[in-house]
Amino acid sequence: MADLREMRIFSADQIEVPDDLPGILKDYSKEVIRNNPEDIYAFSRKYFEDMLKKRDKGETADDVGAKKPT
Repeated sequence: MADLREMRIFSADQIEVPDDLPGILKDYSKEVIRNNPEDIYAFSRKYFEDMLKKRDKGETADDVGAKKPT
């Protein structure tokens, strides 16, 4: 395991944000608002598990975006 001092982030320049992260978070946020789940943790887990399954099947974000987690 790396030394914790080596892992610390001291500036925003050290953080690499994947290009598709904002879109993923926007789609996720919309689904949370649409569904208003009682248990947001369970909903979130299911949502991202479903997204992984769909990604592994080769579906695009556009194929998945407006669909509720099943």
